[in-house]
Amino acid sequence: MRIALNIEALGARRGGAEKYAGTLARWLKGAGHDVHVFASEVDKGELPECVPVVAVRPFCPPGMGWLRAYLFARESERLLKVHNFDLIIGFNKVWYVHAYVAVGGAHPAALEYNSKRLRSVLSRAFWWMTKRLSPKQWVFRAIARRQFHSGYAPCVIAPARMVAEHFRQYHGVPNDRISVVYNALDSLATLSNESAARSEFRRRHGLRAGDVAVLFVARNYVLKGLEPLLDAYSIVANRNPQASLIVCGGRHAGRFRRQARRLGIANRVRFLGFVDDIRACFAGCDLFAFPTFYDPCSLVVLEALNAGLPVVTTRQNGAGELLTEGEDGFVIDSPWNTEQLADRLERLVSDGELRRRMGRNARENVQAFTIEARQRELLDALTRAARDQQANPGLRLAA
Repeated sequence: MRIALNIEALGARRGGAEKYAGTLARWLKGAGHDVHVFASEVDKGELPECVPVVAVRPFCPPGMGWLRAYLFARESERLLKVHNFDLIIGFNKVWYVHAYVAVGGAHPAALEYNSKRLRSVLSRAFWWMTKRLSPKQWVFRAIARRQFHSGYAPCVIAPARMVAEHFRQYHGVPNDRISVVYNALDSLATLSNESAARSEFRRRHGLRAGDVAVLFVARNYVLKGLEPLLDAYSIVANRNPQASLIVCGGRHAGRFRRQARRLGIANRVRFLGFVDDIRACFAGCDLFAFPTFYDPCSLVVLEALNAGLPVVTTRQNGAGELLTEGEDGFVIDSPWNTEQLADRLERLVSDGELRRRMGRNARENVQAFTIEARQRELLDALTRAARDQQANPGLRLAA
């Protein structure tokens, strides 16, 4: 097929959707399809040279950055109409597509879950007021109307059952227009020499032979639950002197360093900031904690499993659906349930045999979620979208 991928930015270091778009483009090209990418930015080395990139860079007036997403979607539509594609795959906030790959989830659900990171009812109410008054949120709602309420609608490929339910609930997308295809692990996620990488990582960061390193990786520390993780880890650290916490991915750790000092664990938490190759962190650590407030289906969880790390995450993460409780990970009810989070962490920190057994299961079980293993169901969903006249953006009614 002649296929276009439409996403504002593409690159493994930019986020889950941006990383998955690159994985999908490489896989489709490798499967023999004629793949084109329509994007504002594509990081160097993310795509084979034989994949053409069409630059989508609409003019955005100074001081009107809140309008950028709409302008990108509109310019994408204009450029895509010039070409003849069998299938147009969109990510995030674009509307001229056959298939909408919902790696980022449903935006109204993201807002709902994001608000729950605020403990204070008053703070939460104020936060909602700012969102309702925000021009950027007006733009996002306008894009959603173009996507799902304009006469024709794309087929939605949801990365988890949780996300499929959100598209039914918030956008009225019927069951027969949603396919659940879990996110797939890129084969590039595996290091060739994990043992050497582990030794080097632990030497560099002062981890002793008996230390048990808990890893947390995120760009957005707030949304992904670092605050409740520090609370829970402080409980574990007081009873387990061998426990260390490694935090990396984001650049803004000031408030969390202060929290660690208040909890008396500052000397037990290492803030690494942005790490160029996260695979070394997986190799050097012993378990992965990801108490996120919202994640459609976290790719970083799949990468941790692939590295042989048992995972502790939340029911607000679609990737939790892939875990078998007590076999390769634990799924807790809420990030704010710090007692439950501390209990699961302590089980893994204090019991080396349990940790190693769950790590072996993690590495084995995640092989069912490589892109090669999921290719048939993914290709089936994409082929259905290409043939679905209701999803044909060329027939879309004017909004």
